[in-house]
Amino acid sequence: MGSLAAGGFVVSGLGVTLEEGAQRSTAAFDAEIGAIRLRSREWRFLPRTLRHMASLFELVVKMLPASVRQKPDVVHCHDTLVLPLGVMVKLVTGAKLVYDAHELESDRNGLTRVQSRLTLWVEKRLWRFVDALIVVSPSIQGWYHTTIGPKRSAVILNAPVYEDDGVDHGAYLRTTFSIPPERRVFIYVGILGPGRGLDLITAAFTHPDVTSHVVFLGYGDWADKLKQLAAVHANLHVHDAVSHAQVVSVVRSADCGLCLVQNVSLSDYYCLPNKLFEYCFAGVPVLASDFPDIRAVLEQYGIGTCCALDSNSVRRAVLSLEDTGRKFHFEDLTPLSWQAQEQKLLGLYQHLFAER
Repeated sequence: MGSLAAGGFVVSGLGVTLEEGAQRSTAAFDAEIGAIRLRSREWRFLPRTLRHMASLFELVVKMLPASVRQKPDVVHCHDTLVLPLGVMVKLVTGAKLVYDAHELESDRNGLTRVQSRLTLWVEKRLWRFVDALIVVSPSIQGWYHTTIGPKRSAVILNAPVYEDDGVDHGAYLRTTFSIPPERRVFIYVGILGPGRGLDLITAAFTHPDVTSHVVFLGYGDWADKLKQLAAVHANLHVHDAVSHAQVVSVVRSADCGLCLVQNVSLSDYYCLPNKLFEYCFAGVPVLASDFPDIRAVLEQYGIGTCCALDSNSVRRAVLSLEDTGRKFHFEDLTPLSWQAQEQKLLGLYQHLFAER
C-alpha cells in the first residue's frame, strides 16, 4: 500500500481486526484504513468449516457497501477469503481485480480437507474475473498457471522494507539474554506454532553436544511451551514479538537464522517466507529446509545452507555452523530487496491502468 501511494496512486484499505499477539504498526503513508470485527469468528459452537462460511458471509455484508461507495479503479484482494467480495465490487464498479495469493491458498497449513476443496472451488469459479495474480514464489506461480489457468502475474517476494539505522546492534541479543560472547547465537523469527520446525529446533538445541544459544522471536500458541523449556535449558530464549520494521535490526545481532519450515502442505513446500529475507538483509546466514525455491535462493545468493527435516540432521547442521570459520559470500541482494519487488508491483498496476 505504501509503495502504491508513493507511486502516485490514491490508496485506501479495509481489513479485519485480528487479536493474534502481533505488534501493531501505523501506516507511514497517506491512506484511509479501516477494520471490521467479524463476530462470527467467535461462534465456537459451530464446526470450523461452518464458522468459516459464516465469517465469509458477514465479511461480505459489512465490507461490500463500503467498498462500492469508494468506486475504486482497482480492487486488490489479499487471499481467497475476500476474493468473492472483490468480484462483486468489480461487477458493480467496473474495477480491475488483483488477486494477491499470499500462499498456495488451497493447500496450506491449518486447512481442513473441506476448507481446502472449498478454497480451490472458489478460485476456479472466480478465476475468469481476475485481471492479475500476485504470488510469493516461482513454484506457486507455476502451480496456479498449470492447475487453474494462465494469468498475467508477478512473483513479489516477502522482502522487508528496511533501512539501516546506523546503530550497531551486534550485542543486543547477547546482552538481553546474558549470552557469553564465545557462544554462537541462532534466531528463529515467525509464528510460534505447529509446522514451523520448532520441535526440531528445540530437540537440536537441548542436545548436550550443542553449545550455541537459540532465540525465538514471535508470537503464537507455542509461546508458553517455549518459555517453559527456556526455564529449564539455559541456551533457549524467548523474545517478545516486535514490529515488522524492527525485525531486521534484532536479527542482525544473531549469528545465524533458522528457517526450518516443515512440509505439512504444498504451500509450505513451495514457500519463500518473510523470515528468509529478513535474515538475508540482516546479513546473517540461513539454515533452511531443503525445499526447491528456498534452495534456489540460498545457492544463487550464497546466503546459507539447507538440511533435512529430522532432529539429527538439524543438530548436525547446527554443529557445522558453530564452526566460526565457515563463511557465506552473500552476493548482491538487490534483486531480493523490497525496492525491486516494488517495481514489479508498480509495473503490474501500470499495465492494468493502461487497459482501462
